[in-house]
Amino acid sequence: VPLVGKVGELTAGLSGTAVAAVGVGAAAIGVGVLAVNAADDMKGAMNDFLASTGKSREETERYQGVLENIYANNYGESFSDIGQAMAEVTKQLGDMDDAELQNVTESAYALRDTFGYEIPESTRAAKAMVDNFGVTGEEAMNLIASGAQNGLDYSGELLDSISEYSVQFDKMG
Repeated sequence: VPLVGKVGELTAGLSGTAVAAVGVGAAAIGVGVLAVNAADDMKGAMNDFLASTGKSREETERYQGVLENIYANNYGESFSDIGQAMAEVTKQLGDMDDAELQNVTESAYALRDTFGYEIPESTRAAKAMVDNFGVTGEEAMNLIASGAQNGLDYSGELLDSISEYSVQFDKMG
């Protein structure tokens, strides 16, 4: 079977979003190579995610779906980048349903891209707010964004202040 006929076989293990990452209009041989590369990238990203979070192999399909949704919404630089961001959100904020994991991860990207906040720092600050103020991860990310939009980061230390002083604010009520 010529390679052109094998493109479908090469992309069979990927969902539509991952296949879309292959790109339209490439030469048939290029599509095959890109499909294999995309599959390898996805596999690597999922392996890294599972290893860093301790999630089981049985959950791969679930988390791959979340990763692909984030990618389809144009967040992250690669499957690996998104997998790392999802792992950071999961490590900081714990288990959450797929929709919240996607929303919090996308919010972390939005904070990074808009305000320059690195994902580990913004998720750490969100965790402090979740623990001390009883808000959800999504609400915490929205509060961080709102604070940054309204000038609360004039010293460049908004995330550090949230992480460090939220315990004290909680004690004061």
